[in-house]
Amino acid sequence: MILSHGFLMTADVWRLQARELSAGGVRVVRYDQRAHGNSDPGRAALTVDRLGADLAHVIDATTPQGPFVLAGHSMGGMAALTVAAQHPELIRRRRPHVALISTACSRAQLVPGNHPLHWIKAAARAGYSYPLCWLPPAADVARRRLPSRHPWALRPETQHQGDTPPPSRHAIRHTPTEQIAQLWKSLRTYSTAERLHALDALDEQVEIVTGELDDWIPLSQTHELARQLPHARMHEPVVGAGHRLPTDRVGHAAVTQVLSRMAEATLRAPACTATASLR
Repeated sequence: MILSHGFLMTADVWRLQARELSAGGVRVVRYDQRAHGNSDPGRAALTVDRLGADLAHVIDATTPQGPFVLAGHSMGGMAALTVAAQHPELIRRRRPHVALISTACSRAQLVPGNHPLHWIKAAARAGYSYPLCWLPPAADVARRRLPSRHPWALRPETQHQGDTPPPSRHAIRHTPTEQIAQLWKSLRTYSTAERLHALDALDEQVEIVTGELDDWIPLSQTHELARQLPHARMHEPVVGAGHRLPTDRVGHAAVTQVLSRMAEATLRAPACTATASLR
């Protein structure tokens, strides 16, 4: 089970699912995206395409053969879609089960809907995203003055101790604003539409899960993803759940259930194939 997290989060967002899956005998791989948590930004430009290439390397390095499940949340799901778009031969050859959680095949939006509250949220997001993108040195100065527990605080001297991933509130404590801005700009231009044929050929091995109250990836974008993957299984939105579905108070159980079922189906697959070949 390979788990890919979202923007401004860390692998810790999967802690509830990793705990249950590991207890059930599933090997779980979770990692911090580059420039997040304990992962360095590297020298390449920070783009969703780069994250997709990283994920392809993670697959090759940790699971070079045999069955696996791939789950991506938000930006992590976009990385998974990028793998499918750029490496369709990998998808056709390995035929993984894929969970796309609170994610989209089109660019990130500031305005999640047409309700007046959505426009207020859009104004607030624009109020901090544009300074981040166009005045990163000034943003760094402000971030260094924030309280140490603030998720946007820039504390490069702080090191997370222990074997577990750092909590998501520490996702960008070491990340200069310029690198965050690069990734945000990439998210604003990202699209894998019309390039997901290999993934769609997996039929119901691909499942789409979202929260009813998600205001980062609105239902309109989830429905667009479902149109791009007409053979995938589209779940009813989890009632009362928001964007951070793997840790959502009411939504985390739905994510765990989907991944556990995928793991069971994947573990059964080799035995079924072997039986069929003997016959």
